[in-house]
Amino acid sequence: MKKLLLLGIGCAISASAMAQTEKGSKFIGVSIGNIGYQKDNYFSSIGADLNPSAGVFVTDNLLLGSGLQVGYRRTKSNGNSSNYTNRTISYGISPFARYYFSGAATHRFFGQVSGGVARYNQRRESDDYVSPGGVSRDNSTYFTYGGALGYNYFLTPGAALEVTAGYNRFGFDERSTNGSFNIQAGVAVFLPSKL
Repeated sequence: MKKLLLLGIGCAISASAMAQTEKGSKFIGVSIGNIGYQKDNYFSSIGADLNPSAGVFVTDNLLLGSGLQVGYRRTKSNGNSSNYTNRTISYGISPFARYYFSGAATHRFFGQVSGGVARYNQRRESDDYVSPGGVSRDNSTYFTYGGALGYNYFLTPGAALEVTAGYNRFGFDERSTNGSFNIQAGVAVFLPSKL
């Protein structure tokens, strides 16, 4: 009888693990990354990115979705020769494809590729500028693409903690691109295909 009970529990756990990423299931998540803070005698900066996302499983384990990128950075000099403050707000959209590898009910690894377009608005106040009030502005659009590996730890069959680590390229054209390594952490909700 005990063996039969354990077999039933094992089958239920296995079925719930598959139901999380089966065709037709929905995904909603939010993560935070690029968190930074620095301060010394001459310089201080603070910033973070918020990334809400949503998608649908088009086949078992394959999620197609899109995420929003919202970021804020503030940099301030504390020097004697030149005082300035930069404030940058960035925002964009980034479609992605994610594949979940086989795993246990509470642990799932995935790989993800993404690409998108974003825009930043920068406002700089400085002693150096002769413009009215010492203020200059810069607005630009840039392209992003990259890949990441991630991990979901399921607290319940429909809710998970999520961590991703990835590499992104971004730039304004093929001659001026930069790369960055990013770690993000957040939460994800998996809604079954049939409620």
